[in-house]
Amino acid sequence: MKNIRKYIPISILLFSIFIGIFFRFYKIGDSPVGIYVDEASIGFNAYSILKTGKDEYGKFMPVMFRSFATFQSPVYTYLTVPFVYLFGLSSFSTRFLSALLGVLSIPLLYLLAKQLTAHVIPGFDPESRKAWMPDQVRHDNLSTKLALISAFLLSISPWHIQYSRTAYESNVALFFLLLGSLLFLKSLKKPWLLIFSTISLAISFNAYRAEILIVPVLLVVLVFRFYKVITSNLKLFLIPMILSALVGLLLIAPTVFILRTPGFQARTTSMNILSPTLQTTWGYLDNTSRLGKIINNPRLLSVREFISLYTSYFSPRYLFSLGDSGPRKAYPDFGTFLVWQFPFYLFGLYLLVKEKEHKGLKTFILVLLLVSPIPAALTRDPYSTLRSLPMVIPLTLIISFGLSKFLDLTWPYLNKSKYLILILFIFYSSVRMFISIFYHHDYFRSVYWNYGWRQALDVVPILDPKLPVLVDNSHGDTYIELLFLLNYDPVTYQRDNFEVQNTEYYTNMNRNKTKNVGRFTVKNFQWGIDTDHVNQYVIADNITIGAVQIKEHNLSIVKEIQFPNGEIALRILKTAPKK
Repeated sequence: MKNIRKYIPISILLFSIFIGIFFRFYKIGDSPVGIYVDEASIGFNAYSILKTGKDEYGKFMPVMFRSFATFQSPVYTYLTVPFVYLFGLSSFSTRFLSALLGVLSIPLLYLLAKQLTAHVIPGFDPESRKAWMPDQVRHDNLSTKLALISAFLLSISPWHIQYSRTAYESNVALFFLLLGSLLFLKSLKKPWLLIFSTISLAISFNAYRAEILIVPVLLVVLVFRFYKVITSNLKLFLIPMILSALVGLLLIAPTVFILRTPGFQARTTSMNILSPTLQTTWGYLDNTSRLGKIINNPRLLSVREFISLYTSYFSPRYLFSLGDSGPRKAYPDFGTFLVWQFPFYLFGLYLLVKEKEHKGLKTFILVLLLVSPIPAALTRDPYSTLRSLPMVIPLTLIISFGLSKFLDLTWPYLNKSKYLILILFIFYSSVRMFISIFYHHDYFRSVYWNYGWRQALDVVPILDPKLPVLVDNSHGDTYIELLFLLNYDPVTYQRDNFEVQNTEYYTNMNRNKTKNVGRFTVKNFQWGIDTDHVNQYVIADNITIGAVQIKEHNLSIVKEIQFPNGEIALRILKTAPKK
């Protein structure tokens, strides 16, 4: 019996990983249906780097990738290159990295939770170390239970699954943040691991903009928390610390170097609530009186807006009910966490505040919980789960702590069969989540994933090859969809679509309004010019070209592409030029 029981923890962990693999990898090439332009940009630029060593604009190995009117962090794109090489350019290969790191984050959180709760600080009063042994044994029991529950809850977390199934840079940054934190704690016993911790944290720093703030703060707090450990063993830590500092500065230097360039600042300036370029701050009153001038002070209003946005990330209503309002950032009928986890969240918070132990766990939870929403709250997006993704870790640990303590308290008094209630809650939530992810999300929100372009391109080969094809670009950067779905030759595209000199890559934000992709011309559609005087095919959505305009301009419908819910996504039309 004892031999069987010792395999229970590893069995639970493997089961959690299996659940994580299923929810993150099942149909990732087909669901979400379609592919969003940011994903297509990452995928095609990885393909372009693989084929030419340059991005779509012809820039050799850029520090940060130019993406439409802004710039993307480079880590996801570069790490996707091997998967594009192995699997070809597709939705599957582009999303593979995020799904893989999402799965690996599950055992990583398990190890981190164990380290935070069962960590004996080396170098602290070694004479009295024996006095810690009873505590340490108790911590080991809590450590394993908390770690297993945390891993399992992360495996079924709607928040974490959402960003593991799509090509979001924030998920990659989170993985390396976890890895760097774990290696830092491990380095307290093996100082040379500090170098690998620094490398991982530097990758996280470069992977997503929110981590530019989060990583330094977390690192400073960890160093301060274990300052006595490091200083009491300074001879062991000195060389690893110096090398770590040099390696870290070397890795983040390119990103730091371009922080002030127009390319990097483009999106930051447009989204930041503290930006002076914003015309009207939230809460502005049309009042010219003396009191009105005080109330309308831009800095005062910006601070007020920041506090309002920041506190929303701690609202149980958002966390367990409403979730993110963005249609690509939440699953239908699901909050950020599962509803049944709310009592354990409250219980976990209460115990963490009440109990004086677990200082390492408390420190980690507190700093990540308080810092993670700051980058998100500095933007105008209300409750952005994308920008605050690192919060999923401390909140999961809090819920797991509450659930772990609940099991400890109730286990001796309840018949074990009554725990079936909890199991049924988990099973019910998992089934609902499966339906929401693979049916409701694809059915109701396919419009937000640019559904229809793959189906439209399947029709193009049967069209008259002598006629050009105009693709409307009124509602987004459609050209990247074509490049991605056609696996278009990067060399040809770079030759036919010069945009900026390499020397102005990070500074010149001008864009070409027309893109040429083989027989396709991608530009904003114009009535009359594009319908009455040119014999060609036109691909556009139902908003750009409706039934009335089709009749007025004598256009003929070649094919209508429908969303899964039956509404028209795209039309392929043929013009009838006036003679």
